[in-house]
Amino acid sequence: MMLSQLHNIITRRRAPSLHQKIFAHSKQVTPYLSGSFGALHSKSIAITNDDSHKEIKRVYDGLAQNHPEAGKAYWLTRTWDLVCWQPIYVTFISIYGLHSLPDIKNIGQFRYKEFVTGYRFFNGDHQHGSPEELIPQAGEAILALTEFYRSQISEWTRIRPGFTNHLLADLLLSSLIKLQQHEPSLTNDYITEQAKLWLAACQLSESHLDSLKVDANSGMLKLIRVSCCLVYKCESGKYCDDCPRHPDNKKAAK
Repeated sequence: MMLSQLHNIITRRRAPSLHQKIFAHSKQVTPYLSGSFGALHSKSIAITNDDSHKEIKRVYDGLAQNHPEAGKAYWLTRTWDLVCWQPIYVTFISIYGLHSLPDIKNIGQFRYKEFVTGYRFFNGDHQHGSPEELIPQAGEAILALTEFYRSQISEWTRIRPGFTNHLLADLLLSSLIKLQQHEPSLTNDYITEQAKLWLAACQLSESHLDSLKVDANSGMLKLIRVSCCLVYKCESGKYCDDCPRHPDNKKAAK
């Protein structure tokens, strides 16, 4: 379903119904983004659970066991991306698809082996509005959530705010690139203006806008990340298309 169609969906006041719409659209993006509604159990990765660090550490340990050749920097980077991807995706789906924002700050997530998949809300709170109205509130929730994740990881290893800020900026911008790819009618200027709003809302430097480039073939925006996920260090890994280490992107950056 195209975003232009999603924008026309009339949201209902009854929270469970709106959650069901978010869950349905999430699974259209990827089956790994499976939502549910109800109480969070003790093993949930959630801001309401101070033992979240144990589950996040199990993600890290699983990566270390399955990819010993990749090293600690990869294990940590991948762990961070895994705990952040679902809240960001759900936020973008809700804001741009349904013009609503659920209680992202209190989202619960689940670990499956060394992966984080599946999310849950335990309350029906929703805010409604345009992306411009909702982004500041979403940014506040994302900042609280990511700072919580960082504090939980700090229980067992060093993780610098500068490191996580770069990763968060890249994740936000890559989500905007996916948004434009899904709805090509969204102009480069619109995506750039949205990027400014997201960076400001998450207290990130506007210098990250330099990561957005115009693709010579499509005329649409593309991202050359500031950070590297380091997946190329895995035995079967290679450079991602938006990796700053990719030879094509090194040329584009000059």
